[in-house]
Amino acid sequence: MNRKNYIKNPVKIATLLPKVFKPLKKKNDGSLLEIKINWEKILTPELSSRCFAYSLKKINNSKILIITTNERNILELSYSSDEIKMQINEFFKTTVINEIKFKKSLQN
Repeated sequence: MNRKNYIKNPVKIATLLPKVFKPLKKKNDGSLLEIKINWEKILTPELSSRCFAYSLKKINNSKILIITTNERNILELSYSSDEIKMQINEFFKTTVINEIKFKKSLQN
């Protein structure tokens, strides 16, 4: 019988979970996940159906939300960026986003 495939000292899952989730917590502090989960609640149905939160970056103490949309909607949504930022910050009742940038989606 081949004993190389067996673990000598089994490890509990409870000890592995913090190691898996700690890098995720440090990276975005869970804000991006909360924004993605509540996207339809945060924005109006018209805006939420045309764009989606892609990533959250922190550059020079400024939190920048990157939103993806198709090429036709980028210009129109850029005029609504202050409204989107205000709605996100009002939903969380704190300043989560300082700036919004738009990115062209690869999907049609």
